[in-house]
Amino acid sequence: MSAPVLTLALRLRSRSIVLAAAGLVAVLLLVGALFPSVGDTIGKLQLPKGVADLLGGADYKTLTGWYRSEIASFYGPLVVCAVSITAAAGGTAGEEEDRIAALVLAHPVRRSRWVLAKGGMVASAVVLVCLACWIGLIGGVALGGGGIGVGDLAAYSIQLACFGFAIGAVALALGAATGRRALAAGVSAGIAVAGWLVNSFAPLVGALDWLKYLSPFYYYAGNDPLAEGVDLGHLLVLAVVSAVLTAVAVVTIDRRDLRA
Repeated sequence: MSAPVLTLALRLRSRSIVLAAAGLVAVLLLVGALFPSVGDTIGKLQLPKGVADLLGGADYKTLTGWYRSEIASFYGPLVVCAVSITAAAGGTAGEEEDRIAALVLAHPVRRSRWVLAKGGMVASAVVLVCLACWIGLIGGVALGGGGIGVGDLAAYSIQLACFGFAIGAVALALGAATGRRALAAGVSAGIAVAGWLVNSFAPLVGALDWLKYLSPFYYYAGNDPLAEGVDLGHLLVLAVVSAVLTAVAVVTIDRRDLRA
């Protein structure tokens, strides 16, 4: 990994990372602050099972269920996906399309070190956003009246980060393999959306229940980290996926003719 490339990449992405982190913290605090006033009312809602599953169970009677439905089921992964995909696609294929990669690689920087630095930038961005998520959750839970341990909040943030690593690795591999930013970002986002739909709907059909194991969303939230803590097996799956796809990015960038 090239430290100068990593440092420069983080500097260029710092504004978007800070804005994403600040926005996530603000939403987490707002969601927590709303619970004392709306929890009793919204907790009485009886939603159809399919709709409830899309909302993470839609158990609004407790603060854990409130955060699971409002943040963990959609908003949290949406922010992390946006950060990781844009950083990975823009840092690889985006720089190639803008003719920046050719200038950098004209210096004594190996392609493998360059793409690993981009992967390090994506991972750093995800970690910073998820650290902000943990801080925002602590504040939001305090505003909501408590009831979720700091350890469980950390468990959720860790699994969210590993989910972000995996989705970012998809964009990194596609960006390195194709040199096309739109394709890398679009396919990665499509995989994330398809994974969400599969994880939400496959369990409703007995014959298709096994498909959830192909979804990164299952390994991100299938064990309900807000209530049950970290699942090391799920983290291992996400880590292996991230490592394999990063290796694919390293191999493909070395074998492809880059745009001059």
